[in-house]
Amino acid sequence: MLAEDAVRAAISEGADGAEAFEVRIRGISLSVERGSLKTSSTFRETGLGVRACIGKKLGIAFATNPLEGASIGRRAFMNAKASPEDSDFRSLPEPLRVEFMEGLMDDRIRDMDVGDASSTFMASVEAARLSPAIVSVSGIFTLTYEEVRIFSSTGVDVHESRTSFDVFLEVAARDGDRRGSGFNFSNGRRLDVLDPERLGREAGEIAIRSLDSVRIGVEMIPVIFRPKALHGIIPFIVNDAANAENIQYGRSFLTNRLGEEVGREELSIVDDGRIPWLIGSSSFDDEGVPTGRTKVIERGVFRSPIHNWYTAKKEGRESTGNASRDYRRMPSVGANNVRIEAPSLEMSEEELLDVRRGVLVLYTGDTPNLATGEFSGMAETAFLIENGELTKSLRQTGIAFTLEELMRELEGVGRDVESVGSYFGGSIRLKARVSGPGSS
Repeated sequence: MLAEDAVRAAISEGADGAEAFEVRIRGISLSVERGSLKTSSTFRETGLGVRACIGKKLGIAFATNPLEGASIGRRAFMNAKASPEDSDFRSLPEPLRVEFMEGLMDDRIRDMDVGDASSTFMASVEAARLSPAIVSVSGIFTLTYEEVRIFSSTGVDVHESRTSFDVFLEVAARDGDRRGSGFNFSNGRRLDVLDPERLGREAGEIAIRSLDSVRIGVEMIPVIFRPKALHGIIPFIVNDAANAENIQYGRSFLTNRLGEEVGREELSIVDDGRIPWLIGSSSFDDEGVPTGRTKVIERGVFRSPIHNWYTAKKEGRESTGNASRDYRRMPSVGANNVRIEAPSLEMSEEELLDVRRGVLVLYTGDTPNLATGEFSGMAETAFLIENGELTKSLRQTGIAFTLEELMRELEGVGRDVESVGSYFGGSIRLKARVSGPGSS
């Protein structure tokens, strides 16, 4: 009733339209430090955000754990009344037929208690302790069950239940003066895709392998990015560069390039919000618009930005179902699940690594420059490839390329498909400039 009461209160005050976004969350949060469980807690939160309009004036109000919705609706109306006109605002979203999908809620996550969650998490922590060289394991594990509801004066009335988990492990290794570190993480909407022992073991293996690291010089060589290194790069092409708001304001390197070839013909990049059990999937976006599949790059050509209702109507288009928000802010534009489709470029693991000399990047936290598409970042975890074999860990290694170079000169896409944040795909190989302080 919170959402309905808020919308009715805003309308009764004199708003032309109002929309409420209500979310109820409960979950479990665990943290580990130095191999021991440090905190374990359950949490509950209700959030209510209301957007009201008076002509072309928009106002928003929100509350955490509200006891009633009417006061939030009235505040949204008052905020709209005090706001300047937005000439680009056309309307609040209209109701559209939503086809509700399976694969969003896992009973096991919804019903899990702290004890079972602790056992699952500690299994990964124990698995990371591969040898006496592992001196520390830290991390977090979160499980959430949420109910989302959107209700508006225009007739939108949708609600859905979803679950998710998010786990991250960081491992430190030491052997005499040699030091190394490893990591691993995973997320999704279904817990049975999580293999806690494997997650921990892989983090430990990276830490031990990185005990002996070398420095590389400046070279132009093949670089293989694992899926976990791509979650800030491939989704960036959709979430940021093809974001209609960024394009409309001229912030993106894809501005004024609709219909232009920006990549090789074999490459397509798609946003798909309806892949079961992926973290970016839902039946409707955060404005109640049905999610779908948008071909952003089709056979190398920039075919479509992603839109929410506001950016779409500003151009006289239809929303692509990419509204993103929490209850504290106005809707923005965001990607759902981003995948590469390039069947003719698919490679096996052996084919990906089949280079005389190259670099394998497991993780980088850096992202490209939105205006230029340039990526210049550090490979935080990387290994040297020599004659198709991983030989040494690399340290202080920079990598540089542009997103257009990535799309135009992509050499291969791995079949090691993994879901990492909003990226759903395999490793990729391209030629890039790597640079370090020199040989060891």
